[in-house]
Formats: sequence, C-alpha cells, structure tokens
Amino acid sequence: MKTPSLLTVIGLAIAGLASNVLAEDKVNPAGTWHWTVTTPNGDQIETVMKLKLEDGKLTGTVTGRGGMEQPISEAGLNDNEISFEIVRQRNNNRFVSKYNGRITGDTIKGKLETNFGGEKQTRDWEAKRGAPKDPGVTGTWRYSFIGAGGQSFESTLKLKQEGDKVTGALMFNQNEAPISDGEVKDGEISFDVVRERDGQKFTSKYKGTVKGAADGPPTIKGQIQSNWGSVERTEEFEAKRVRR
Repeated sequence: MKTPSLLTVIGLAIAGLASNVLAEDKVNPAGTWHWTVTTPNGDQIETVMKLKLEDGKLTGTVTGRGGMEQPISEAGLNDNEISFEIVRQRNNNRFVSKYNGRITGDTIKGKLETNFGGEKQTRDWEAKRGAPKDPGVTGTWRYSFIGAGGQSFESTLKLKQEGDKVTGALMFNQNEAPISDGEVKDGEISFDVVRERDGQKFTSKYKGTVKGAADGPPTIKGQIQSNWGSVERTEEFEAKRVRR
C-alpha cells in the first residue's frame, strides 16, 4: 500500500480546515428582525419578523399593520442571500410584497418590491436583528374595549412625545378629544381625556406601561379610570402601535 506523501496529508488537512470554517461561517437568519415601512401616504409601519431555519427550510411570521401576524411565503436562503414574500388581502384585492436582501451579521440590506395600488414600486429595505430599542410613544395606537352594554368598541390614540411630555388626541366614533396632563417617564405613561355630554364633563384617566415587544409592535398596557355616567369604573386596556 502506497503511503500518502507529506504534501498530500497537509493538503487534506487544509481542505478539512477550510470546510469546517465555511460550515461555521454559514449564515443563520434565525431570530427576530425589525424594520420600518413607509407607505405611499407617508405613514410609517413598524414590522417585526421571526425566522426559523430547520433542516435547511426557512420559515417565519411577520407582524405589521394592525398588529396582525401572518406567515411569510416563497422563503429562500442561498448562502447569505435571503428572499421571501408577504401576501395581504384587502377589499378582495391581493397585495404582494417581495423582499430580497443580503445578510451581514445582524443586518439585512436589500430591495422591497410592492404592487400597492396596482403600481409596481421598488425601494431600499434594511432590517436589524433584535427587538426594537426604546419604542417611545409617538405614533398612532389602537385598542378595543367592551362598553357597558357588552358591545366591543375600537378607539384610536394619536400621541406625540417631546421629552417627558405627551400630547395628542383620542378618536372614538368619529369624535376627537384632546388629551391633557400627558407624561411618560421610565416606561410609564399617564394622561387624561375630558369629554362633555349634555352639559356634563367626564374624565378618563389613563395609566399604563410602554413595552417594546420582540415579537410584535410596541404596546401600552394598563388601566382606564373613568366617571362616565356618574359611575366610577376601572377597565383594563392594551393598545398597539399601528403607525409611527
């Protein structure tokens, strides 16, 4: 039996080492990614994506507009190149967003192609791995609550943060009421909403905790104390930011 030469042994060792290095350097996109999408009308929507890579198959979910979670489709990974689609249905219309990008560490940079409004549009796209930092409270928030008659209602808060001060308005049933005494500090927010009806004033006091979620949009979770209808009531509420 012929003994391998020293050069052959060294060559095999180098090849094996290179193979191990390549295996270790192989990109794994698993984790939580976030980015902001600016719509044609200027609204900013925070998007959070969770990816898994199992047996070479890439899957995941995306949470965006309205806090709705949905699966990605047509997902592919070729070395450090990633691609996937997000399909949404609205008013019997189908909207497809196609993402392509290059993964470098904890950043994906690439292009986003959409067919919004029947027109094809392409823009730059950049996602970061990890939960969003310090969400703040500026933006549009929505929450639902159960009224005294057992009906479910949806309200919208439009908030603006400047330092510790918070201003904005509450929209409910096509009516708008400004907030007052708004403040946010160390992740805790509080403000009042005063409304008038039949010559009487009713005050709702909001207190909650602001949290940046790793698997969805930021939330404000807390309580509303009100004297609506001359009855003191305390209700739980959880608002999700739908636009920044």
